[in-house]
Amino acid sequence: MIPGHATFRNMSRYSPYHERTFARWYDTPFDWVSFNQAAITEVVPPDHEQAFIIDASLVPKSGKHTYGLDRVWNGSHSRTEKGLDISTLAWLDLTGNCAYGLSVEQTPPSSGSSDSEATRMDVYLDQLRRVVEAHDLSVLRYVLTDGAYSHQEFVAGVVDLGLHPIGKWRADANLRYLYHGPKHPGRGRQKTYDGKVYFSDLSRFERLDTADDPIVLYHQVLNPVQLKRNLQVVMVVHTQRHRYAVLLSPDIDLEPLRLGRAYKARLQIEFIFRDAKPFTGLSDCQARSQATLDFHFNASLSAVNIAKLEARQQRGDTDEPMSMASLKRRAFNQHLLDRIVEHL
Repeated sequence: MIPGHATFRNMSRYSPYHERTFARWYDTPFDWVSFNQAAITEVVPPDHEQAFIIDASLVPKSGKHTYGLDRVWNGSHSRTEKGLDISTLAWLDLTGNCAYGLSVEQTPPSSGSSDSEATRMDVYLDQLRRVVEAHDLSVLRYVLTDGAYSHQEFVAGVVDLGLHPIGKWRADANLRYLYHGPKHPGRGRQKTYDGKVYFSDLSRFERLDTADDPIVLYHQVLNPVQLKRNLQVVMVVHTQRHRYAVLLSPDIDLEPLRLGRAYKARLQIEFIFRDAKPFTGLSDCQARSQATLDFHFNASLSAVNIAKLEARQQRGDTDEPMSMASLKRRAFNQHLLDRIVEHL
């Protein structure tokens, strides 16, 4: 409910604790994944369709001695900027169309090597692996990612964990049709592939109409040369704007409509960042140590979780949107009234 920045000093103004007390607490280890999991499973019905989302975000940061300070890509401005790169693993309620933060970890600074992107992929995959192996999250079978995670190492690592990634591929992806014709007699390797895929010719794809008239889906099981495995590929085509997106998943039995609906829901993780940065102080931490920054990032996203879950309990299963601005204003008004009554 506090107005302004979520710094130690500002939090001390609205609590009976000193700012140094908050600083000490922020250095204390805490199992945020178990805390968030317990809160989510308390409110979200178990019969809802659910999945993982993983994405990275830039947290602006000044100074020279902060852990992890680096040049990070800012998708909002389409350029690299100085700041901290945080990897967020979220829990998506597909049925309720809402995402909740599960784990936030800061990406270490790059060492200046030419293979820095692959190093970041290793960090993201390691975060997912540790969370999956340490907690019972069997209800989450799919991992939704954007196009930056469509690397052979990341896709293979997710599959090794028993999960199915759902991601986006480049518009000029090098895909091959699978050969389903008769086998030739005699010795030699049988024919495996049946030509390159050209997105200008979709005659060999199966078409599916959707409830949204301008959107049409084309799907086929194909083989991307770079990923070296057969994938369920879905092309989402906007017939009016003449634009398309290529979606993929190693789960070749996944229904195309379900794949497209799941990837569309991936946008919910952006709403977590939208609520956390201005309302729960995701970008406000003035500390410089790795442990304190890690505590602050997780506390910020967990505060958003509690706000969403509380609002969901109050309104039930309706589609009424939740506003962090309204929630904070009501909380501050209640705090102000309590202070007035206390002193009178």
